[in-house]
Amino acid sequence: MNVLGIDYGLKNVGFAIGEQITNNCSTYFSKRFKNKKELIKEIKNLIAEWDINTVVMGLPLNIDNSESEMSLEIRNFSIKLEKDINIKINFVDEKLTSYEAKQIMKDLNKNEKEIKKNNHGLAAKLIVDSFLREKR
Repeated sequence: MNVLGIDYGLKNVGFAIGEQITNNCSTYFSKRFKNKKELIKEIKNLIAEWDINTVVMGLPLNIDNSESEMSLEIRNFSIKLEKDINIKINFVDEKLTSYEAKQIMKDLNKNEKEIKKNNHGLAAKLIVDSFLREKR
């Protein structure tokens, strides 16, 4: 059972593929999209290519767990996406995943360009890892 993790951003979107049996997530990347239609097409392609049956999106709640402007944007996008892909979307609180991803990339001595290019992919991996830990 494969899981698609999404770190949704207005310009860059991170993706990660995890596996529920092994609780492992090793494939992750970031990509820029011109519009939501293009993004939904990419998500559909990933679902078909990886035989995805679970989708998890990071939800950036405020520190007090209230909805942020971005979490409302993500919830609105996920309503449309759920109808298009016919898979229930799960949410994981991702308050600090983008920050944590940047720190991990720096610790790996990646250059600043590489950090900016793939920190959303790594954030998506952290979202999937969190989801898989909760499911255990």
